Amino acid sequence: MGEEKYYPIVRGWLEKEGYYCGGLIEDSKGKPIYFENKGTKRLRIDVAGIRNVGTPLLDEIEVVAVEVRDIGSVQYRDIQDAYAYFQYAHKCYLATTGTIHKRDKEDAHSLGVGLLKIKHKIAKEILSPKLNTPSQSRMLHFLNVLEVSQCPLCGSFFETYVIKSDKYKSYYRMTRSRYFDVAHDHPKTNVFVPTELRKLPSDYKTRRFICRSCLEEFFPAKIGKQTD
Repeated sequence: MGEEKYYPIVRGWLEKEGYYCGGLIEDSKGKPIYFENKGTKRLRIDVAGIRNVGTPLLDEIEVVAVEVRDIGSVQYRDIQDAYAYFQYAHKCYLATTGTIHKRDKEDAHSLGVGLLKIKHKIAKEILSPKLNTPSQSRMLHFLNVLEVSQCPLCGSFFETYVIKSDKYKSYYRMTRSRYFDVAHDHPKTNVFVPTELRKLPSDYKTRRFICRSCLEEFFPAKIGKQTD
């Protein structure tokens, strides 16, 4: 299994810190889906967690990302790999079974990366990370990989999922045009006509996911008529 055997240990530590790391939703075989080994082709995160940090008037989230390394001692490139996660996350950690020296702490501190020591099936924080502000577009792209979306109506974050046995969806998907690209490249297309919008290539479309609560409150007629 390699480093994957340490994922549950790291996930357990994050959950104790108040982060949600997946598991509520199951795959077709009934296996919990965790936020592990997720990301893009260029950058995959070993373990990720999300928690709400906003107010009653504004839903904001904090994303944490952890690079897991089963090594004898920490190398600078290990810290750099964890640092790369700042593209998507507010906080980044390197979790390692290896020896952490004073120089490693200094290097991690200079980059704002936190350190977790894994020993005897327990993860312990050695160094706290800095709080980063990731690119909103990149963070939302990563959340989409986790199947987490932000409702454009109420602004809340939620998981998008389907329970086929109950004919239940947590979302309703809206498709709209990238208006200015269409206006430039397809000036004869009326994007406000649904049949015209459907003819556009996918690169000229954008998607939004309305949460189930808003769907029930504002568009009750859509319940039971949802389509992918």
